[in-house]
Amino acid sequence: MTAEERFTRIESALEHSVTLHADTQRTLSELTSAVTKYIDTADARARRIEENLDGLIRAITAEHSNGKTRH
Repeated sequence: MTAEERFTRIESALEHSVTLHADTQRTLSELTSAVTKYIDTADARARRIEENLDGLIRAITAEHSNGKTRH
């Protein structure tokens, strides 16, 4: 194999590596975006659950105390 053939072969492999790297970067970016959306949705859901639990605790406490005051 001549030096020119080796150079062409190396250049081709390098171009392929650059393409694969760009594809990997694109995929990683899409994955990061999906994970961020999932976390944001989970955070919102957790806040709603906490708010609902707080309301439920207040309702149960009010029902349990039935107007009685603590001594």
